[in-house]
Amino acid sequence: MKPIVRLLLALFVSNALAMAAPPILQKPPVAGAVRMQVHNAQFHILDNVLLTVTRLDAWMIPKSGQMVVLDKKASFVLQIQSGETRLKAADLTALLNEYLMPHARAPIKNLAVTFDGNMMKVKGHLHKGVDIPFEGKAAVSIVDDGDMRLRFTDLKVAGLLKKGLLDALGIKLSSVAQPGKQSRFHMEGDDIILPIAALFPPPRITGKLTAVRIEGDALVQVFGPADATLKEPPEPAKNYIYFRGGRMRFGRLTMDDVDMELIDKDPSNDLDFSLDHYYQQLEAGYSKLTSTQGLVAYVVDYSAVIKKSK
Repeated sequence: MKPIVRLLLALFVSNALAMAAPPILQKPPVAGAVRMQVHNAQFHILDNVLLTVTRLDAWMIPKSGQMVVLDKKASFVLQIQSGETRLKAADLTALLNEYLMPHARAPIKNLAVTFDGNMMKVKGHLHKGVDIPFEGKAAVSIVDDGDMRLRFTDLKVAGLLKKGLLDALGIKLSSVAQPGKQSRFHMEGDDIILPIAALFPPPRITGKLTAVRIEGDALVQVFGPADATLKEPPEPAKNYIYFRGGRMRFGRLTMDDVDMELIDKDPSNDLDFSLDHYYQQLEAGYSKLTSTQGLVAYVVDYSAVIKKSK
């Protein structure tokens, strides 16, 4: 291969990678922003819905004139720089039924999601005066702007009308199941477009989704560069959440130039963390000050806290 051809290819690949994964911001995007890094944790995005976070590097950006408050999830936006999350089929099912579909005012209910190889199988009911059952298979991919796309390759309505016949009749999923609030998600033909910012309850999430795939019983979402690494926290740990820089309030305490690490008291499994109930987890564990005036807290898994309280 000629040198000039190699050079052009190298430039093309580097430009493509730059478009796919924006550079990681090392400095705060706004005053008061807190850097948040996570390794091996499970977040309760609803009490009964778990999102596994293999790794995460993000900025907690406070609303204008405010500070990041752990007790107020709407006080900040989580701007993801890089990371990898996993959502099991049962958790995705609960998230869609209990949060996304009702908030989007979609005529869809009773959803059941399972994974079959690299495909997502969906069953549910379309509410058009009466409940009409539907089922189908969809491939997952990414839209150019970083949203997630579900493209139905197989669809059956009322147990009889199959995708081929529906296509012949000019009937698309978008014409019968478009949500009333399309900022949550919308449909294009037989495709469902899911903006990552609207998929989860607060705190609101922003970030560049660069890969999505199905692995076993989990939907895997990759943000930013796949090979990004995390800064080592003050105290080495297998499972942790580390906050640094900026200004943050939790409970009655306010920390400037934040330096707080939450470590799993039981490292045998992922840190089970609930932002709605974090104080109970802190209370059940113990903490210590560091030589740099930081705070390290060993927290008890949320599931263990709930089990003990019963």
